[in-house]
Amino acid sequence: MFEISRCKICKFSLNKLQSSTMKSGLLGTSHKRASLEDMESVYINKDLQQVLIQDKESLNIDQVVVLATCNRLEIYFSSPDLQAAFEALYVWISDHKNIPLGRVKERLFARTNTDMMMHLFSVVGGIESMVLGENEILTQVKDAYTFFKERGATSSEFNKCFQSAIASGKRVRTETNISKGTYSVSSIAIEAIRERMLDYFGRKILIVGLGIMGRRALRKLLSLGHPDLTITNRTDEKAKRFSKEEGINFIPYMSCFDNAHHYDIILTAVSSKTHILGREQFDRDDSITELVIDLGMPRNVDASVDDCDNMELVAVDGLKDIAEKNVKSRADELGKVRAIIVEDIEKFNQWYAGKLKACS
Repeated sequence: MFEISRCKICKFSLNKLQSSTMKSGLLGTSHKRASLEDMESVYINKDLQQVLIQDKESLNIDQVVVLATCNRLEIYFSSPDLQAAFEALYVWISDHKNIPLGRVKERLFARTNTDMMMHLFSVVGGIESMVLGENEILTQVKDAYTFFKERGATSSEFNKCFQSAIASGKRVRTETNISKGTYSVSSIAIEAIRERMLDYFGRKILIVGLGIMGRRALRKLLSLGHPDLTITNRTDEKAKRFSKEEGINFIPYMSCFDNAHHYDIILTAVSSKTHILGREQFDRDDSITELVIDLGMPRNVDASVDDCDNMELVAVDGLKDIAEKNVKSRADELGKVRAIIVEDIEKFNQWYAGKLKACS
């Protein structure tokens, strides 16, 4: 039997939400319960997400959306037989990630129905994030939902569910101060640079990757007026365009592997199956690199880089101390956020009850 963890966020309101709830499940893990190594072991990249869409029928799954970020992996699904679907997903992950079934079950939490809804709306609302109230998660959930919707992996129930969650997330940020002056993972990465290198303004910085994380880190540095920024991206044309628009330096992606050691500070945020930088790039007499910030999942930089002389490697889990300062400053808003979430889930349940009635 799979383990079901009850969402603690709104115990006081769960009873009123139990009726007419969609039969849905969630398997996931995040920075709150897993190390980076454990997250990497079960991480499902875009290629595997495509495979999951192809396999969903054999897994007894009707609809599915995977949310995979630098500190979170969550598989949302609906099924006529949730227990069978959970067990099939455990086996599927074990087979495709080549790790023992027991270890998969240890590393993932399971939630169903109302608890799944509570978790999804809380994630989109920013209160499950490492950076409380961050805005990046809104875009990440929207992109994940769109990816699966465009490939026919959702139908009316999940479409309404995710659209409602995204709308609720926007409402949370409009009607409360949970995101007032908020940081994001990208901005606390820049804060980590500023804390560790007081003279960072005189250092050469290379940003590798121009996805959400990379672009926001770049914009933060630009807003601070940093004078020596270089960007690179797997698609050179995209990096060239950003370079021209922002008046900053550009290097071709393939050349960064031979030239990374010429930069004092490197921030990576690339979607890659394997490490893109390792000790061989920096363990050399002419290397000037002192700090590497790795925002990738799976990680972009081999952990051995931290053993190079006069170098520090900081991954996502190394940003928690800065994130916790952010949490304390807006904890008073949680009650308001939770009330909005409960209200918006109830609206979805009313819609779903009406749909069931119309079909009966």
